[in-house]
Amino acid sequence: MSGGAQADRPALTKVLDNVRSGDVLVIWKLDRLGRSLKNLIEIVNELLQRKVGLKSLNDPIDTTTSHGR
Repeated sequence: MSGGAQADRPALTKVLDNVRSGDVLVIWKLDRLGRSLKNLIEIVNELLQRKVGLKSLNDPIDTTTSHGR
């Protein structure tokens, strides 16, 4: 993960450091996860590579299902 936008977000850094394959990261809204579209895509790609699911409570995003991926 590139440092700039994430460096000042210690809670997100801690969560991303601690999620493991098979976990599901549940977020309130996509705009709360990434600082920019590019940053959001980087985070989501990292989660997918690490086989960590992503569910957004207020957006139609759920990568834990084949339809959501």
